[in-house]
Amino acid sequence: MTVLLIIFAVVCLWKIQLRPADNSNYITDYMSIEKTTAIKGIFILIVFFSHFNTYVDFTSAGDIAYLEHYKMIGQRMVTLFMFYSGYGVMEAIKKKKMAYVRKMPVNRILATFFRYDVAVLLFLIMHLILGTDLSKKRILLAFTSWGAIGNSNWYIFAILVCYVLTFISFAIFRDKGKFIPGAVCLLVLLSVYVAVFHIKELQATRYYNTVLCYAIGVFFSLFKEKFDKLFGGNNTLWAVTLFASIIITQVTYSTKARFAVYEISMFSFTLAVVLFTMHISLNNKVLNWFGEHLFSVYMLQRIPMIVFQKLGLGEYNIYLYFVVCLIVTVILAYVFDKLVNPLWSMIANPKKKKIA
Repeated sequence: MTVLLIIFAVVCLWKIQLRPADNSNYITDYMSIEKTTAIKGIFILIVFFSHFNTYVDFTSAGDIAYLEHYKMIGQRMVTLFMFYSGYGVMEAIKKKKMAYVRKMPVNRILATFFRYDVAVLLFLIMHLILGTDLSKKRILLAFTSWGAIGNSNWYIFAILVCYVLTFISFAIFRDKGKFIPGAVCLLVLLSVYVAVFHIKELQATRYYNTVLCYAIGVFFSLFKEKFDKLFGGNNTLWAVTLFASIIITQVTYSTKARFAVYEISMFSFTLAVVLFTMHISLNNKVLNWFGEHLFSVYMLQRIPMIVFQKLGLGEYNIYLYFVVCLIVTVILAYVFDKLVNPLWSMIANPKKKKIA
């Protein structure tokens, strides 16, 4: 696996930008769609590695050491997805006001649910072909994202909760000129969600331990100018804060038995990445492609992993298994987005006769 990680590092470093193109003090567009999409691309590939690790048995000392260190990343690999989602939604609300909020049930919530359920349907077809014995209850729960039939589901459940609570919060506080009340309401509602799920142990911690990063993204959108003034023009403060956030991330993550401390690790990791991207840009076509197809790559990557595991490819050669799974995932993601996205557009906008 070490070889694959080296290749992954090379892909990430391809076309690395170490200084702003416009000679400013920092990369001013570090939160642009292009730059954040590339970062998403990095982390969805990290997720791919993480999922792949669960389908193979490592035997060599080097691979076992790799696996143990890789486990240290934990849920932090999805914190940026939550953060960027919160930031993007808030940016849209700032621009379109209530027009955007009113369309969230269709454009965000139902759209996500539709694409998720189509992906679950593909998993169900796969299991029927493989002859997997699945209960009706398990299948039904999988389509709600509360359960799963081999597919990834908890992140979809968590992000749907974020979307629903965002809609409720800004529908209640609909003052077009004031966004802070809506953001505060969202933070409170998400905190209640986290508290209830944690105290009642309704689901595994992964269902709720990253959602506050979504709220942080919302507030970051509201206070980004102040953040940029604070860190953009002071390289010393930037460097010290970056170093401190990395240290805090590692120290707090090692004590993850305490939920509150574990949350601090999530926040500090997110801060570290944001600060990093202010001065260093990891942005190329490969990363952007994976970032643009994040949902489909995330949802469909387990299909080839399950199928080729059944065929014994992992036992034959781990590297071949990885490469085949990645290639098939890319193909599935491309076809999925080419077909499902236009299908949803046609369903959501029935007046448009042609599929865009």
